[in-house]
Amino acid sequence: MSKRNLIFVIILSAFLYFIHTSTVKAHDTGKVVGDETARLLHQLTINITNQIFRDMPAILDSISAGMREQIDLKYKCSLQDDYKNKECK
Repeated sequence: MSKRNLIFVIILSAFLYFIHTSTVKAHDTGKVVGDETARLLHQLTINITNQIFRDMPAILDSISAGMREQIDLKYKCSLQDDYKNKECK
């Protein structure tokens, strides 16, 4: 065999081996998309959880401020006897 034919056979053998191994290791596209979606949802859940815990003091402050306003209004209205302003009707 000539050197040129030997190189051709080696390249052809390598190409056929590559084709064979790539078809054997081919991934199911649906499984890959499902796995990637699950990974992204997991990352999104972690990010949302971190954001909630980072903003928790502000959320709790706004809830407690609203509760204080309602309690103050009830107390203010309970102090008024005959006269009731528009907030206490």
